[in-house]
Amino acid sequence: MAPCIEAKKEETGLALSCITLFGLLAMFSHPFLYTSTVVGDPLGHNLNAYAIWVGTGVHETAQVIAAAGALGVEGNALLVKSIRIFMIDPMILLATYMIARKANLSGRRRTTLPAYGVVFVALSVCGAFLDIYAPQIALLGFDWLPLKTVLSKVVFKFLLGLCLAGEGFKVKLSQIAKLGIKPFAIGAFVALLAGIIALVLAILVTPFLPVL
Repeated sequence: MAPCIEAKKEETGLALSCITLFGLLAMFSHPFLYTSTVVGDPLGHNLNAYAIWVGTGVHETAQVIAAAGALGVEGNALLVKSIRIFMIDPMILLATYMIARKANLSGRRRTTLPAYGVVFVALSVCGAFLDIYAPQIALLGFDWLPLKTVLSKVVFKFLLGLCLAGEGFKVKLSQIAKLGIKPFAIGAFVALLAGIIALVLAILVTPFLPVL
């Protein structure tokens, strides 16, 4: 998203810091709130509803796995999380359109669509196609599932870690400190708001979910 909204390096670093910090808090607080407070009551003490809450409201995929895995529903939560991840691309397209429209009004150069947005959609569709038709494709001599296992357990983890490390190396703590406490406060508010909205969504769909 950063190139689309013309974010500075320190702003990107701050966003990653907020995602890590407040997502970490959510990772520990969600299982506790569900099992030890009244939050479990409106969710009907239904783990499927809990999975929706976690998958929708917790920031980062690894944090979702931890928060959902504490109660054994990481698979369901990851399914919900994957839908949220796919919505990154529509948000990229929307941000690109808004920046381009603003650029046109001010006479500046138009913002172009990031290649990441196009590649993300193409690979998502390709991966879904391979998952759905894996048995038929295997008959043609290409066994997708073993390759998928290697990619997901080794290659993708390495590439994700490499990307996050590269992003982190571009940011200096002194640059983030210059932004002050206000952005962190906004990050905390957004994280809390996301958790509340996700909880309301989970409560609304609870009556329609099978009990787990």
